Amino acid sequence: MGRYTDQDSDVERLPEGFERIGYDADTETYSFRDTQGTMYESEPGNRYGPLYPSGSRPRLTSEEIAIHNATLKAGNRESVKMMLPFALVVLVFLLLVFKFLGGSGDADQGKAQVKCQEGFHRIYVQPGDSCWAIGKQFGLSTEELLSFQGNEEVVCEKLDVGQSLCVPE
Repeated sequence: MGRYTDQDSDVERLPEGFERIGYDADTETYSFRDTQGTMYESEPGNRYGPLYPSGSRPRLTSEEIAIHNATLKAGNRESVKMMLPFALVVLVFLLLVFKFLGGSGDADQGKAQVKCQEGFHRIYVQPGDSCWAIGKQFGLSTEELLSFQGNEEVVCEKLDVGQSLCVPE
């Protein structure tokens, strides 16, 4: 309940003899009538305030319109300033999620180009391959496979499909 509930009715707020008779949602104005039957309108969005005879509300000058537009623009700027810290927190959170989940989107990550020594050629890891299976296919042990030039960075536990390895020809 409001602080001054005894002054919430039209009787206390309107001039003597005035009564509120309607509201136009399109123009956001209230309509009033005095004791002689003359119709009045309030300013848009104003329930109580200056009343003007219907249809004769004063027009805004170009200077008043410019001031009003500048106020609206400043208000929009203030709203954006209020949202910037929140947007920054969300952005940092998303960056951390992508960093820790490994979703950087880099398709070549983990597929470094290897340079094989002479007498060796490059093969690409296929689905289901392991260091042991590749070594067995070429008659090598896992340790021998990893000792070749170009295979120094290979980690068998993290072998990715499409990763390249050097094997004897």
